[in-house]
Amino acid sequence: MSREFDIREDETYSDWKRRKGEEKGLQGIGQKNRKNREGWSDNQKRGLTNKNKGRRKQNLARKKLKIPDTKFRSQMGNEESWQGQVRVEVKAGKQIQPIWNKYLKAKEQSDSNKNIGDTRPFMFVAMPDGTTNGLVIVELDKLDEIIFALLDTWEE
Repeated sequence: MSREFDIREDETYSDWKRRKGEEKGLQGIGQKNRKNREGWSDNQKRGLTNKNKGRRKQNLARKKLKIPDTKFRSQMGNEESWQGQVRVEVKAGKQIQPIWNKYLKAKEQSDSNKNIGDTRPFMFVAMPDGTTNGLVIVELDKLDEIIFALLDTWEE
């Protein structure tokens, strides 16, 4: 079977392959075309939206944590592939809203009780019943301030 190679000046090889497939009525294989969502269920559309939002939040967190890019772009969506000396798991969306709300409430309480002129950065520590361990929650934008303040505290 010979295929005529009639690529146009204004199209890439991928565009030519897509055009040839459409002319022959072939359906592409693999993932659904993100540009054409006809026939997608609401769950499929929501899933893609959530996946894209999660990837955007991962990328934002990676940059704010100053974690270097991975060797291959495709690995950036998987936190286990990230460079650096820490393991990270990024969560986004409604599942995280209660944690954020608790943080904001604790910060508001701390801000209302602080002395005038107190410029120390705020961090939230959550220690549930039945454990002697806890979680430290800080804003990514304040992470440098928190780390330097902790280092100064530990050196005193």
